[in-house]
Amino acid sequence: MKQSTLDKLPDILQKDLDENLCVCNGILKRDIIDAIEAGADTLDAVRNQTYATDGNGCCKRQVQRLVECLTSES
Repeated sequence: MKQSTLDKLPDILQKDLDENLCVCNGILKRDIIDAIEAGADTLDAVRNQTYATDGNGCCKRQVQRLVECLTSES
């Protein structure tokens, strides 16, 4: 993960990178960010690459926010 990738995120989303964001499937926040950086630009694409959000879906909003922040042009 490049530092420029993290620079796109608000400070609050730069925390806990090595913690599970998707608790159901044990997916680290860092792995989700890596998938987005590698081209997963939708929630479904992230799910297909990482299995995040494939449990009870409690992390969908957080994953969607990461996708929005990391795929925006600004």
